[in-house]
Amino acid sequence: MATKNEAPVGFDRMNAVFAWWGLSGADNTGKLDGQFKRFQAFTSDLQKAYGETYSAQMSTLLGANERIGRSLLEFVQCRRPQDVIAAESSVMAAILEETSLQTKTWLDLSQKVQDYCATMARETAGEIRRQANGTPDAGSSVKAS
Repeated sequence: MATKNEAPVGFDRMNAVFAWWGLSGADNTGKLDGQFKRFQAFTSDLQKAYGETYSAQMSTLLGANERIGRSLLEFVQCRRPQDVIAAESSVMAAILEETSLQTKTWLDLSQKVQDYCATMARETAGEIRRQANGTPDAGSSVKAS
C-alpha cells in the first residue's frame, strides 16, 4: 500500500516541477530542454566571467608583489630623508595603483554578472509571455471541442 501512495506523490512532485517551469505536461520536453539549455549557457557565461576575473586578480596580485618588492628595495638604498620619502611614495603609489586595478576588475565582473542576469531574466520573461499568450488559445480550443 505504501508504494501505491508514493507513486501519486511522486507524480504530483513532477507535475509541480513542470508547473513551476511553466509546462502543462510531460510531453513538452522540448520547452524544458530549451530552458535547461538557456540555464546551461547562463552558468557557462558566469563560470567564464569568474575565471577571467580570477586570472585578472592573480595577474594584478603578482604585479603588485613584484612592484612593491622593488619599491621596498629602494629603502635599502636610501641615504637621505628625501630618499626615504620617495621610497615611501613609491610603495604607496604601487599599493594604490594595484588597488585601483583590483577595483576595476571587480567592477567589470559585477557588470558582466549583471548583464548575464538581466539577459536571463529577459529571456525567461519572454518565454513566460509567449506561454501566457499561447495558453488562452489552447484553453479555448479545448473548450470549443
